[in-house]
Amino acid sequence: MLIFTGIFWGCFSLVTLAYGWDAFGGSVATAWRPLLSDAVGAGLSIGMALALSEVRRWGPAARLGLAAALALVGVAIYSAVVLVLVGPLMPPPETPDSGTERMLRIMLVHYWVFAAYGGFYLLLDQGRAAPGGVSEEDDAQEWLRARLFGRTEVWDGLNARWFWTFQGVFWTAMVVFSTANLINGGDSISTAWRVVLAEGIGMTASSLAHFVVLKPTRLWPLYRRAALALGVAIILTMIYVCAIWFAYFQVLPGEPPMRNGEPVDTGLPLLLYLAPRWMFLNFPVFVGWIGFYLALDAARRLRSQERQLYNSIMLAQESQLKMLRFQLNPHFLFNTLNAISSLLLDTRANEADKMLTQLSKFLRFTLDAAPDDRVPLRREIDAQRLYLEIEQTRFADRLEIAVDIDPVVEDALVPTMILQPLLENAVKYAVSQTTRAVRVTVEAKALSDDILELRVTDTGSGGVSTRAYSGGGVGLGNIRARLAVLYGDTGRLEAGPQPEGGFAAVITMPLERSRAPKITEREEESDARTSGR
Repeated sequence: MLIFTGIFWGCFSLVTLAYGWDAFGGSVATAWRPLLSDAVGAGLSIGMALALSEVRRWGPAARLGLAAALALVGVAIYSAVVLVLVGPLMPPPETPDSGTERMLRIMLVHYWVFAAYGGFYLLLDQGRAAPGGVSEEDDAQEWLRARLFGRTEVWDGLNARWFWTFQGVFWTAMVVFSTANLINGGDSISTAWRVVLAEGIGMTASSLAHFVVLKPTRLWPLYRRAALALGVAIILTMIYVCAIWFAYFQVLPGEPPMRNGEPVDTGLPLLLYLAPRWMFLNFPVFVGWIGFYLALDAARRLRSQERQLYNSIMLAQESQLKMLRFQLNPHFLFNTLNAISSLLLDTRANEADKMLTQLSKFLRFTLDAAPDDRVPLRREIDAQRLYLEIEQTRFADRLEIAVDIDPVVEDALVPTMILQPLLENAVKYAVSQTTRAVRVTVEAKALSDDILELRVTDTGSGGVSTRAYSGGGVGLGNIRARLAVLYGDTGRLEAGPQPEGGFAAVITMPLERSRAPKITEREEESDARTSGR
């Protein structure tokens, strides 16, 4: 980008000097004015290129429109500089015109320069490697950058939008403060352009410091970066002092200041004389700029790190939930297939067919819901009814089912399959261990406005329960793990034998309401037929 900018504006400056040599006075002493104007134009072009490089993901039309808008802003600033620096050397027009008309004429003449720069830059910028691929040139640049400043960091600091917002606010405040100070000192408001020129040079110098020095050294330790920032502040103050001297005593200078009744030489001796005092007065300005810059950069990096950490935690939680869910499904499927196999061996084909139909409906529910989904309680109960019907086909009259759900909590959100391990335990340790009827009860109610209680109880097998309830066992352990991942300390599972016999498991969790409209069973069946399931 720098090479392209140097060649582009270098050629333009040579053409300008060759074409307007007589207009510039035909002297080397006045040639610095158009050269300085073109240097400002080159700086504005670099800013335009940096802005375009930040939006490489945009479409060609959007980038072209942005380039046209940036060219308009650049040519406006450039024309103002040309009017101040080169305007006095230009021959007067045949018809008198105002400064605004002259500036508009300069803008019309030079807009094509910035438009051509933006167009060429967009053409050259298309050759960059796409995301995921690295060209040999980029790889060489990364190696050089790593040798000089350390490897590219994981978390970015100030991006383009935040940096230019900070620059605009800071240097606009500086213009307002310096202009107010100028007026209070008795100067005319017409000389405020000198303030704008000086602050513009300060903004340009600080922007170059960001891109060339501060941004590539984000990986440095804090103490090294603070020392570097202090050195940058000193250099920026020196540049700013030179900008003030240049704006007030070299660009359209007025009456020279007097000392001991004699006019003072406004050249380099005056700069050397005033530099120590101006350095002392303006150094805090750039220390403040560095402080704000480092604070914003650190805040943006911290925010980026927090976002990365949050995403990592969410991915870990999702992976953990999937692992726990996948432990449940094969366990139930294995038991059910064994039951179907037993029915077929006993020549109970109709019951086996019914169980297969119920199993397909149940698996459809489990496949439709993601492991980390939360569904309305009524859907969870409907799915568990399918499971209990499967087991009732297997055990017949030995399994009695009772469901008592408070209508107030039917739309409460619960983790999918959260009741499945509890019902499996009831069937495994109570129903299958006895020949008498066992009653399995599922209850749900609201303990308060924000606490939901789910309870699964069974009347037991008549003997001593052998199931694990103090934290062991895959099923109960999975439920506790899922509750901890989803709700932290507010989700609990308490399980144990009942004094009157049997076993009880109680889940308490936050009561969250579903905002989705209720879907009737007929609508669900219609949706299933429509979707071909």
